[in-house]
Amino acid sequence: MEAKERFCFCWSQGFRMTFALLFFFFLLGIAFGYGAWQENRSQVAELMEMIVKNLVEPVIRAGRTNRLFLTGWVFINNLQAGAVMFFLGGIFPFFPAFIVSGNGMIIGMTAGYFEFHEFMTRNHFFLGLLPHGLFEVAGLLLAAAMAMIWGGRNWLGWLRIRDSRGFFANMKDFVSLMPLVVFLFLLAAIIEIFITPVLFPYPM
Repeated sequence: MEAKERFCFCWSQGFRMTFALLFFFFLLGIAFGYGAWQENRSQVAELMEMIVKNLVEPVIRAGRTNRLFLTGWVFINNLQAGAVMFFLGGIFPFFPAFIVSGNGMIIGMTAGYFEFHEFMTRNHFFLGLLPHGLFEVAGLLLAAAMAMIWGGRNWLGWLRIRDSRGFFANMKDFVSLMPLVVFLFLLAAIIEIFITPVLFPYPM
């Protein structure tokens, strides 16, 4: 299959429907995450404090005077998450949906946590996510959609339900979209560190 044909295949109706379904799971995850905060504030607060203390604070301290360091950390973190999700999705097709909804849940819980502690209002929190979040979520959903379709094709072949060209041959259909995913993650990281704090300043 030529590169142009592969690119057109990636934007087929099935791919767009998978992308839309994953976006629904993402929004559902946000709603569930915010609901979880409302129902179990003490447990969610412990989880959020553990995440901030063990993962976020050390990185912020290390890169406080070096925004390029923080940009690289955000980019590599997103790229690693996307790569793991993609390759595991080739074996477990429903795994990307759990990752996407899980990301949404963390966002929802964080919104409730920040609002409760008066770090920022819920509306301010979500507005602050928009500048970089549009690109980051788009990259995440693209990687997830590719993984789900790739994994689905693999299993149809393994179960002999439909002819399949093989594990790596099926993956090649999505090669043309991989640079776009990398670009979206890089752009999101740059915007998150250099632009979002200017547009929506918030306490670290």
